[in-house]
Amino acid sequence: MNENGTVQQLSKALNQLLDAYETLQEEAKNLKEENTTLREEIDDLELRNRGLDSRLCALNDTTKHNSSEMDTMLGRIENILGSTKSDEEETIEEEPQNIEIEEEEQMEAPTEENTSPDKKEDSNNDIDLGRMQSLLNGFSN
Repeated sequence: MNENGTVQQLSKALNQLLDAYETLQEEAKNLKEENTTLREEIDDLELRNRGLDSRLCALNDTTKHNSSEMDTMLGRIENILGSTKSDEEETIEEEPQNIEIEEEEQMEAPTEENTSPDKKEDSNNDIDLGRMQSLLNGFSN
């Protein structure tokens, strides 16, 4: 009986080992499937990352291009404003002579002349230049 009890114990132990082996095989299979799934997710994420990197590069290039174009346009506007300022300075230098001539003409002939529209046009030019300058300052910021 002793041998029979030992055989039963060994059989029981062998069955436990086989069960444990099957359980481990099942777990290994599940882990392999999970590993495969995770690798596929990693590949998908890396592909998305490459796509996002390429979009980011394209957006950076577009931003640089747009900044360059804006700088060019601002330079042109500044040149235009610079040339109108120099034109204004020339007209300001010429105005005192014109004023003296007009005063002499008014003294000689007391007729009504509309000099106010000229002044209004000059003041409108000043307002427009002020607006342009404020717009330029807004773009610079």
